[in-house]
Amino acid sequence: MKNLTIKPVAAMAFALVLLGTGHAQTTPAAQPQLTPEHFAQLDRDGSGGISRAEYEQFMRESFQKLDTDGNKRLSQTEASTVLTPEQFAAVDKNKDGQIALDEFLDHVMRDFDRYDYDKDGVLQP
Repeated sequence: MKNLTIKPVAAMAFALVLLGTGHAQTTPAAQPQLTPEHFAQLDRDGSGGISRAEYEQFMRESFQKLDTDGNKRLSQTEASTVLTPEQFAAVDKNKDGQIALDEFLDHVMRDFDRYDYDKDGVLQP
C-alpha cells in the first residue's frame, strides 16, 4: 500500500486524522503518513480532493474528540498525543495554557492554505 508523506508543517493536523482513525502517534514530533484510506476519510464527497470545507469540518470534529472534558479548550494533556510542548505553545496564541477552537482552526486552516499549492481551495493527494 502506498503512503503519502505529509509535509512537517501540516503534520500536526494530519496527526489528528490518524488519531481519529485509531492510529494515534505516540510521539507527536514523528512525521505521520497519510494513507489513501486516511485521505478518503477527509474526502467526504468522494471528489478525489479535500475541499477547504471538508478539511475544516474534519478539524472541528477532531478538536471535539481531543477535548475530552468538553470545556471547548484543549489542555496540554489533551493535546499531548498530537502536539509537542513547543507546537502547543505555537498554537496557543494568547498564551493562556489552553488552545481554544478558534486558535486551533486558525492554525490548521493556515496549513491548509499553505499546502493548497494551486490555490483552488482543494488539497490533492
